[in-house]
Amino acid sequence: ADAQAAIEKGPRPDVITMAGAGEPTLYAPLGRLIDALHDRFDIPVLLITNAALLWREDVARSAMKADVLAPSLDAGDPETFARVNRPHPDVTFERVLEGLEKVTAAHPGQVRLEIMLVRGVNDSDASLEAIAAVLPRLRFDRIDINTAVRPSAWGDDLVCDEAVLRRAMALFGPKAQPIARFVPKDAAAPSVAGGRAEDVREMLMRRPCTAADIAASLNLHPHAVSKVLQSLKAAAIIESRTLGRETYYYVPGSAS
Repeated sequence: ADAQAAIEKGPRPDVITMAGAGEPTLYAPLGRLIDALHDRFDIPVLLITNAALLWREDVARSAMKADVLAPSLDAGDPETFARVNRPHPDVTFERVLEGLEKVTAAHPGQVRLEIMLVRGVNDSDASLEAIAAVLPRLRFDRIDINTAVRPSAWGDDLVCDEAVLRRAMALFGPKAQPIARFVPKDAAAPSVAGGRAEDVREMLMRRPCTAADIAASLNLHPHAVSKVLQSLKAAAIIESRTLGRETYYYVPGSAS
């Protein structure tokens, strides 16, 4: 019902993304949900996952149903993996890597490997070279290199500089590229009516966003977004933090 309502509001999405406030593969009926989306909508389903549970057969079966699989790989050795993820003892580096290897090899659709680089955590030459060393074990169509631009549990100012990103691209190969901000292709004129405060609040429940992120994702005029953000802040529903040149808005106590 939520997906139906969102799609009816428009614009029509390129994909339906399984992500949000938490790891999607922790949802037991994920495979049935993807099947239901396929039955109802002629829109590809993209699954974003931290890959921690792909070694489990039930999770692997669900992941196979997504048209596009976007698993994370943020370390190439056990020590860095533990430092970045602080995992449960059962979630070991080798187990995660074996799951990634098996699922990416068998997945029938596109695989977009996501590598998140955090300054001072996994951006050293040794860390980047370790990640590059395990890439030949995996099947992927492209690598999206990201860095920590949003507020995180690690703190602020964790963005890797351009030199690190260029080094990563050179090491990871020609399929690697940095992630750019999302700009809808051929989108309808932004709406200036309403403001859709509840849509904005729900978006910020999932992750911190800038005003530009909100305007692009919800197809709202920047002035409308500004008014909504002001009203939500005045009601103490959201808060903001400035990192570098960007201001991020979030719901206190949510996934941010």
